[in-house]
Amino acid sequence: MKKYILPIIIILVLLWLAFDKVSNIGLTEEFKVKQDSLVATVDSMRLDIEKDNAIIDSLNYLDAVLTIKLDIAKKNIKVITKYVDSSKSAIDNYTEHQLVTSFNTRYPADTVTNPLPVAQPVLVAAAKDLVELDGAKQIITIKDSVITLTEARVTGKDSVIAVFVKKEGTYKNIMFNQDTQIKDWKYQFNALQLQNTKLKAKNKFTKIGAGLIVGGLVYLMIAK
Repeated sequence: MKKYILPIIIILVLLWLAFDKVSNIGLTEEFKVKQDSLVATVDSMRLDIEKDNAIIDSLNYLDAVLTIKLDIAKKNIKVITKYVDSSKSAIDNYTEHQLVTSFNTRYPADTVTNPLPVAQPVLVAAAKDLVELDGAKQIITIKDSVITLTEARVTGKDSVIAVFVKKEGTYKNIMFNQDTQIKDWKYQFNALQLQNTKLKAKNKFTKIGAGLIVGGLVYLMIAK
């Protein structure tokens, strides 16, 4: 029996040394560095999204301003059209003096005298045409501004779409990084569970081995 005690003690010591490799349980440094990097990247992308939101807000504000200007321009066209119509109607009721005065006011270099009755209808038609001409000039100017404002709105809308597309890409990158974090945490959790199981086995074995070693040594001392 004595000859088996020493080999058993040696085997128990070797096994204890093998289990001693699992004594350090915790997160690996590589895992910590990777997680810190992923978190920093996600935080940076969240800041990018906040900046994009600010850009979208400013573009929407600009669009609202342009919309107001467009509404004003359209209303001005209606006002001018209404003014032209009312002016033309008023010309039908002009006296000879008013008709002559209107031409002399418009063309001070060319003095118009009281027209012959036969020429008065021609002057009335000419006066109406001049009123329409004045209105058309103003309307063309306003419509040019409407075109410019509309183009500016389209450009703004295109910019908003581009920023939203950029935001979508950023959100996808955030989701990818967070998925990577979750996968790494799951892997690390499983590794920690395995280390914990090994540590429990080591502790249990250590207690049993220590008892056997002490018992063996006591037996050897008594046997002497």
